[in-house]
Amino acid sequence: MRPLRKQLIAALGAVALCVAMAAAGPGVAAAQTEVPGPVAPALTACAGTFQVLDRAKVGSFLLPARAYTLSTTSDLNCVEAARLFTLFQQTWGNKFPLGWKVVGGPSGFSNASGQRFSIKPAAGWNTTPGSCPFVTVVNGGSINSVYFGAGRYRLTGITPSSLSCSAAARNFFSLLNHTADPDGNWRANSVGAGVAQLSRGSASFTLRRVFANIEGGGTSLARGEFRCGPFFTVGNNDPIGKKFTVLKGRYSITTFGSTDCAKAVSILPTLLGRGDGVLPSPWRLRPDVGSFVRSASGASGFRLSPYQGP
Repeated sequence: MRPLRKQLIAALGAVALCVAMAAAGPGVAAAQTEVPGPVAPALTACAGTFQVLDRAKVGSFLLPARAYTLSTTSDLNCVEAARLFTLFQQTWGNKFPLGWKVVGGPSGFSNASGQRFSIKPAAGWNTTPGSCPFVTVVNGGSINSVYFGAGRYRLTGITPSSLSCSAAARNFFSLLNHTADPDGNWRANSVGAGVAQLSRGSASFTLRRVFANIEGGGTSLARGEFRCGPFFTVGNNDPIGKKFTVLKGRYSITTFGSTDCAKAVSILPTLLGRGDGVLPSPWRLRPDVGSFVRSASGASGFRLSPYQGP
């Protein structure tokens, strides 16, 4: 455990959310542990797109950083499906809350009552700049003095051509939601009603608000979260109590609330390896999501997740 702190501190100097991850393949890769489902019920596509900003593993699904479309059964609305999809990305391990499980045909999730939603890569995402799908702003916010209201935005005019749709969207959401450090000093300028351009040196792209409907939209990382990066290494299997163990390996750390990366890095070595399960006050463990929180409400703290990068 001794090398952990140095590796954590070294990692903070290299925050690089999604830069190396966005080159992942276009599909949703499912492991062979996926539970085959019965004949799939009718699903209706949601209006918004859900942006995964950092490569993730959700159950047996490997999710490249890109936009996804959600489709739901008639008894599950798109807003709830987006909320569940966000929750599943925060789940520690392969056991989802509320009785949900991974199913195939099409790839997605279902529960015992028959509710179901599927996930599918949005067409054109992370390919040519001219075919980017809509990006969905769930909560309005400002970049510089330019306000971006809730709605669906068309992302166009990307230059240079080496800047992918996913990289442009990642920088946009990093600036709008403060989820991570963007790649350089981007600036936003209003260029018309509902239209703004983001630029950094010779690089730029344009966002045009075209729909107010955001049903089924969302992003992960969520608003108010911040990804420290790129990863840190746990040198040993570290139990915390009898039912939770941080296994040896590489992990991402995501902060939320008033906890920043420096605070998370300084406290984490004192939390690992607590075999009696007793953490120093005021810290508490939420084993369902691998989070360490500083209050009963769980509003401030950080969570661990296995690092999915190269």
